Amino acid sequence: MPSINQDLLVRLEHELGLSRRQVYRLIEEKARETLLDRDLAAILVAADHRINISRYASKEQRAAIRGSLSSKPSPQPAAPGAVVRRITRPPEPVTLDLSFVSDSELRDILSRDLAELNVARSLGLDKTAKTCIVLCGSIAEALLLDQLSRDPTMSASVASALPPALRPKSPTRLEEWDLNDMVNVAIHWKPPLLPDDATTGAHQLRRWRNLIHPGRELRDARTKRIRPTKERANNAIAFLLFIGQELPR
Repeated sequence: MPSINQDLLVRLEHELGLSRRQVYRLIEEKARETLLDRDLAAILVAADHRINISRYASKEQRAAIRGSLSSKPSPQPAAPGAVVRRITRPPEPVTLDLSFVSDSELRDILSRDLAELNVARSLGLDKTAKTCIVLCGSIAEALLLDQLSRDPTMSASVASALPPALRPKSPTRLEEWDLNDMVNVAIHWKPPLLPDDATTGAHQLRRWRNLIHPGRELRDARTKRIRPTKERANNAIAFLLFIGQELPR
């Protein structure tokens, strides 16, 4: 049986933010669904996620895929009164460019958390809202920590010069800063690492992440109507993508 293109496996891991085991699982599912060999199923998985397959698939492989798919019988209409099950496609995975992260250990943490976020999201945000919110906050902090740690002297200088209301409690200890601290410092860099409107999303996400504490969740639900919801999880993901796109490379 032909082997799966190793470069394609690496590309899928990077684009989907998944581990090698999770990528193999997607390929196995596609192979069972299409009755194709795994090397061809891997190409189909890439095509499903809008990856250009021209460099990973030979003419013979593409022809084999087209021939297999075109030979499938057309679906027959359901009989009157038959129960029709709706098939829902899993959401597109959250992808971030991690190639610019300078710290290899931090990049490993980011890859792991991003993979966990995609697994949780695939189960449905209505079931995993709290998990997704917490992971989005963790990933956003890691991205900012990498940027600010490249010049810790400058970061500490910017933090120390902030107004008291915005200044971190420990301006010289980056590892103790929370998400709000990091965003405030990033905005006041010269030139800024983030646009000014990042503060709104950071403040929201910080408040939502605090719901990880049961006492806080009970209190905020009763007095402020703040609770983990699908909509808040979607907003947390949107803010994470915003951070990933705005940070300089």
